[in-house]
Amino acid sequence: MRVLFVQKEGGIFGAENYQLKVVPGLLAEGVQIEFLRLYTNYQGGEDGDFIDRLEVLGVKTYQVNIGKIPTLRVLNKIKNIANNGDFDIIHTHLIHADFHLALIKAFMKLQPILVSTKHGYDNNFTSKFGFDATKQTKTLYYLISRWGERQMDASYTISKGLLNFFIKTRLATPEKMRLIHYGFDMPENYLSKGDLSLRLASKQIIIAGRLIPFKGHEFLIRAMATLKSRYKREVKLLILGTGEFESHLRQLVTEMGLLNQIQFLGYSNRVGAYMANSDVVVVPSVSEGFGVVFLEAFSAKTPVISWDVPSGNELMENGKTGYLVPPYDVDKLAELLIQVLDNPKKQEKVAERAYNRLKSHFNLERMINETIEFYKKALST
Repeated sequence: MRVLFVQKEGGIFGAENYQLKVVPGLLAEGVQIEFLRLYTNYQGGEDGDFIDRLEVLGVKTYQVNIGKIPTLRVLNKIKNIANNGDFDIIHTHLIHADFHLALIKAFMKLQPILVSTKHGYDNNFTSKFGFDATKQTKTLYYLISRWGERQMDASYTISKGLLNFFIKTRLATPEKMRLIHYGFDMPENYLSKGDLSLRLASKQIIIAGRLIPFKGHEFLIRAMATLKSRYKREVKLLILGTGEFESHLRQLVTEMGLLNQIQFLGYSNRVGAYMANSDVVVVPSVSEGFGVVFLEAFSAKTPVISWDVPSGNELMENGKTGYLVPPYDVDKLAELLIQVLDNPKKQEKVAERAYNRLKSHFNLERMINETIEFYKKALST
């Protein structure tokens, strides 16, 4: 089976990290993978770390500069790569790849089967409404997504919350779309427990991810005011990550008088180790297509608190493998943080159950097997 992956890439984030896991897994099972990277000069440019990593894996790569809008010249370049590589399947990821290949299939000749993975949805929408399908209107993003999905022979989402959203908004039809959860062989982050260099307070909370509005950092910062009154300098929130919202968050921390309780650590390649040496991981995102950060925390054997929204309420069972809080209720979040911090022994069982769930379901072997079965079914219809 020969498959061409297609994706616009301008930096290594969630979907790119998925590719770097799924590609070697598929290669190990005998699936031949090549990769077409779409790029723009204003975001990423040509070449880069992602292409280098794919080529280290032995993956043949192609690159096409798609500019700001699709042109006939660009579409012809993509069509020639797709049709001349003897591929069985073209597998698109994210809206730019979906749209370009859908155009080729609809108005030009595309020979292989066309399938798609939905890793998420419009950030502008989800940052305001999460996956509330009732809030969706006929925006340009919606119309492009819906039309593009109509050209797909099959597709799948990475979470049930995302699947339900696509069905309820009529972005997709139930008979064409299925669910394949992410599954990764995570490093055993819990083995890092006891590293005192990563322990900056006796009661340590951590949040990891890009500093952008829908990740919900502001809710957690506001909850820290209550924890300050209870624990004083004994409690500290570590914020790992960088992003456009950093200056706003730093200003908020200063205004709330939380400089002794909150520390910005920037980018770190030791996120899992920091998690393992913290008391609780918080994921206050308005929504997550999946949220690999949950799996990192599970592998660290550190309990997780998130809002009771997708995908936290899909990946965790409240009180058993993690904790769910009514959405955006800062007071309830603070109360639960105190309960977790004051009862560390209880958290060991919660964290162990989450770790077992990681190993039994959210693993690479299961994801690879389900992906191959998805391909076989798409080819047989």
